[in-house]
Amino acid sequence: MNQIPAFYFDKNKLLKQADELAPKFQHAIPFQHVVIDNFLPAEIADLLIREFPGPDDIEWDLHGPGRTARTGNKYIDKLATSDETKFAPFTRHFMQQLNSGTFIKFLERLTGSFGVIADVTYNNCGMHSTGPGGRLMMHTDVNRHPLGLKMHQYLNLLLYLNPDWKDEYGGHLELWDNERKPVHKILPAANRVVIFNTGTRSLHGHPVPLTCPEGRRRNSLAVYYYLRDRPVTQEYEGTQRSVRWIPSLQEDVVYAQNETRKSLDRLAKIRGHAFGIGADSLPVTVPPELLEPGTRNAPIYFIGAHDLKNPLEFAMKYFRAACEGLPGGAAEFLKLYEPIALIGVVSPGPNDSPRVPVLLMDHSGEVMAVDGRDAAELRFIGYIDEMLNAL
Repeated sequence: MNQIPAFYFDKNKLLKQADELAPKFQHAIPFQHVVIDNFLPAEIADLLIREFPGPDDIEWDLHGPGRTARTGNKYIDKLATSDETKFAPFTRHFMQQLNSGTFIKFLERLTGSFGVIADVTYNNCGMHSTGPGGRLMMHTDVNRHPLGLKMHQYLNLLLYLNPDWKDEYGGHLELWDNERKPVHKILPAANRVVIFNTGTRSLHGHPVPLTCPEGRRRNSLAVYYYLRDRPVTQEYEGTQRSVRWIPSLQEDVVYAQNETRKSLDRLAKIRGHAFGIGADSLPVTVPPELLEPGTRNAPIYFIGAHDLKNPLEFAMKYFRAACEGLPGGAAEFLKLYEPIALIGVVSPGPNDSPRVPVLLMDHSGEVMAVDGRDAAELRFIGYIDEMLNAL
């Protein structure tokens, strides 16, 4: 039997560090985060670096750069695995320490939030690796817990394993603000850990293609943490069901336009028709009175051109409060968003509930939800191509 070193976090040292870093984390901009250098003893970090597999050493999943063109080349695009049986022996032991009670207490002290929950399955986290020319679009995260909507993703931890990584190699983790402007660029240097609050406005990624030499890769370990209950705030609008990708290169914009164009052709075929669907699979909360009697099903009606003969009247009836948030009212709103579906009705009618949820699409193919006539907030729920594929 092969022997591996044992490593365990020192509880007292971690809690002391948490107390020192808590103000920095809790007041960081553009969203809560902290960067910790020399996170591990040097010999532990070195062992993790030596164990990290190359693109041909294990069977990786090819994730790619996001909602954009991908090469399909494992030596370029992002690779990942959540399968702990593919982790090297010491790495597997170390990852368990990041999910230990000792480390959870550190995270709770750091963040000031209690009830942090580890995901021992490493669902959609684990090991990540990107090669020269690879990138990861700016994005906000989808909820990844295997129990789905019963948990709220709260924290991401990224530990970088890239010795002698030079600034000119690129691959900086970028953190953007709500204006979609970069605020921080963090070099993925070896033994550097980044912990950040995974809110619905926590834009992060490394959107610029790597310029590292052949044979070098941007490697990291990733672990995600959750809360059972997480209130809606300005930074967290509720469970996000789809990754929200932010284009930063022209190729991203072109890809989104092409996908949207193809989806519009598909959408045209179902406009003016209603379909029954399980309410729990819908990306909105359907009011009980809109469910089909005795079931958890709800109709979704795709709005036809004949329904929009008077678009301003339609807007006032179904999403008035959202329109009132713009200086130009409904006229300006309808230049930005096209209403595509009503949930809970089989067709528009004069006596429709003011709580009928509405789905709207912008020019890039993003689909937003408004929870009825009196709801002012728009919530991102995904992309038109994803929605049609799911239906």
